[in-house]
Amino acid sequence: MKKIGYLNIVFVFILFFAVSCKKDPVINHNGATDSFSQIFIQFWDKMNYQYVYWDKESTDWNLVYKKYKPLFDQLGNSDEDKRKAATYFQQMTSGLTDNHFSISFNDGALSNLTVNPAYDRKIRSENFHSRFNYVEVVKTYLDPGFLSGKGNITKNGVPINVTSGTLNNNLLYFHCNFFALKKSYDSNNTQVKMVLDYFFSQLKQSTNPIKGVILDLRSNSGGEIIDLNFFAGKLVNKDITFGYARGKSGLGKLSYLPWLESRLKRDPTYETTIPVILLADNFSASLAEIMTLALKSPKNLVIGEQTYGATGAISDAAIFNSGSFELGNFASVTTSAVEFKGIDGTFYENVGITPDLYVPFNLQELARNKDLQLELAIRQFK
Repeated sequence: MKKIGYLNIVFVFILFFAVSCKKDPVINHNGATDSFSQIFIQFWDKMNYQYVYWDKESTDWNLVYKKYKPLFDQLGNSDEDKRKAATYFQQMTSGLTDNHFSISFNDGALSNLTVNPAYDRKIRSENFHSRFNYVEVVKTYLDPGFLSGKGNITKNGVPINVTSGTLNNNLLYFHCNFFALKKSYDSNNTQVKMVLDYFFSQLKQSTNPIKGVILDLRSNSGGEIIDLNFFAGKLVNKDITFGYARGKSGLGKLSYLPWLESRLKRDPTYETTIPVILLADNFSASLAEIMTLALKSPKNLVIGEQTYGATGAISDAAIFNSGSFELGNFASVTTSAVEFKGIDGTFYENVGITPDLYVPFNLQELARNKDLQLELAIRQFK
């Protein structure tokens, strides 16, 4: 997820200017590494300076150093020691707040391993369920003539997939498995563009029978920042400030830039006043969550489950003085470049968004092509 996020362009430029004018030195740990002792020091230093959630973190990073530095010092270069190192990385990061955090290993002996604390916690939770392809069930509800298509842009090897149509001839439905809508649209991908053109045209009809939109963000893992305004900007009739975000200003562990507004900007060519119901589940993450917060209102309800809780943005660490980094040729570390909080000061990281109407995942009903979350959404418009 290299470009997941939510910040508007103004925010990016402000942060870029602030960081560009700094005089603080940059620690460079991206060279070749000779020992696990060096790898550990690189990792600990980079996390100490570039991790954005230290103000919320329960993990004692100084204690991590004291406990794990001697363990890494004892490691050699055998495959067994490499596997021990991966286990140590998993142990010392298991409680981190950042739900975007992960480590992927470049070394051949560890190439099939990934450290992902948030996912490890999710699979141990009481209400955990695997990702589900809801849209195949939803298609049994859609009126004839709905559109569905795949694009050339992929994420983790899976192509973008979009679906839109009507329900009962007066509700407009849209689903995508991740956000790369504008990039797909601008690349003139025929299938994705056709579905988006259909959805946008339904919003813009002057004699519009559509009385509500159901935006299905279930199992949507996030995606391109630009889709926030490109897509959700057509669903509002005014700019909406929905939260605040900040990066870091220097090498201090708690050296933060000021909080700056996160804003959804309306598309002035649309004057949409149609209410929106948002469907979410435990794999709705990142930009899917940010879009949910931006659109959520007294008339726009969220139905489904608690979301994933990954609201920080993945972006260029060179711009934000924080975020992802490399451990030489050994591993790549992904972590949020900015910290986010809601307009009322609520922090959603590692917590998620609580739906207005909770409907648990029900595999037995879905196997019968019965979508209880969708059905409740439909009933809200009656």
